[in-house]
Amino acid sequence: MIKKREFIWNTLGSFISSILNAIILAFCTRLNGIEIAGMFSISYATACILDAIGNFGLRIYQTTDTKRKNTFSEYLVTRFFAVALMVIIGLIFVFATGYTHEKLYICLLLIIFRVIENISETYQAEFQLNGRLELGGKTIVYRNIAGLIVFFILDLITRNIIISLIGLVLANLIIFILYDLRLINKFTKTNLHVNKKEVIKIIKDCAPLAVSTLISMYVINAVKYAIDASGDYTMQTYFNIIYMPTFVINMISIFIIKPFLKPFGDYWNGKEYKKFLKIVLIIIGVLAVATLCAEIGAYLLGIPFLNLLYGVELSEYKTHLLLLIFSGFLYASANVFFNALGTMRRQKLTTVTYILTAIFALFVPTKLVDLYQMTGAAASCIAIMGLLFIFMAIFFTYVYISNVKKNNIGKLEKGRGV
Repeated sequence: MIKKREFIWNTLGSFISSILNAIILAFCTRLNGIEIAGMFSISYATACILDAIGNFGLRIYQTTDTKRKNTFSEYLVTRFFAVALMVIIGLIFVFATGYTHEKLYICLLLIIFRVIENISETYQAEFQLNGRLELGGKTIVYRNIAGLIVFFILDLITRNIIISLIGLVLANLIIFILYDLRLINKFTKTNLHVNKKEVIKIIKDCAPLAVSTLISMYVINAVKYAIDASGDYTMQTYFNIIYMPTFVINMISIFIIKPFLKPFGDYWNGKEYKKFLKIVLIIIGVLAVATLCAEIGAYLLGIPFLNLLYGVELSEYKTHLLLLIFSGFLYASANVFFNALGTMRRQKLTTVTYILTAIFALFVPTKLVDLYQMTGAAASCIAIMGLLFIFMAIFFTYVYISNVKKNNIGKLEKGRGV
């Protein structure tokens, strides 16, 4: 049973984490100009893609390890491996792409920011396994609020996004040290001398989830890269602004899914398949209702609110906004199936799903953006997320039915004394 305090703090943490990009983008647009905001947007997208390597699918795997097959220290060492790999690949990418110095520094600082988030995620998973999910929510709230305050003050004074991002990174690091590192000792002892075979096993088991998450981040941001290929920072900024409301749906999915990761593991490992399926369907139902509310709100007030918040004129993009919100529902629902398949330990199927979708996303958005500009960008999002949702739903249904049949046959044979 999820406690009230866990739900409240997890919701707050998920909310603040989800709107972080939107708030910083609003600051950048007003204080640094549309071109810098465009640079920030594509750099943030790149950091999110690389974040998938640091994430490595470990949160799902660790939190659903309800039988405690591995220690916290083994998960932490695995996380260090993941973030080191993330930084190496990030350095190769930013130096190989020929970014301007300003864009390069923005991207590197956002990568470091994501490194801190990923290491903290390992501590949050341990808190959750000990029935203290709210502690993870608190660290997200404290880190991001402190980071935003420091970022805003520095940007207001200097009008320099690089100095402001350095402040954001340092604020997050300080809160992590003072909060996460201090609290973990109440639950477990950290010992970096671990069983190497177990760490290698975790890496092998999580690798398909890591690949899936990495490709998923590319899939989510494929349209942004299609716009970046045209070199139009103004369109990039406008697209990211009207794309922001889709994160409302994603935010709701995060604060619903995260508390249920442990129950997911409990029900699936305990072969309570009907309860497991019920949770999945309830989450998707909640997302559908939230999407309907978001669509109504966006239709009535979305564009005026965004105009006021960002100080730009977006009236011609009302239809695009509504399409993007629906694409957010498709992605969030696909993410529910992704987490379910991870709990089922069928990670390879999620990898296949994302590879197939990424192949589509590699070619279609560039062509549509080139032909139809913002309309092509919105249409690309619907097509990509729709394809992802269909593949995930098919694989989830296949695995679920297969396990139910296998379980029923096992019960029947046991009843007959076979």
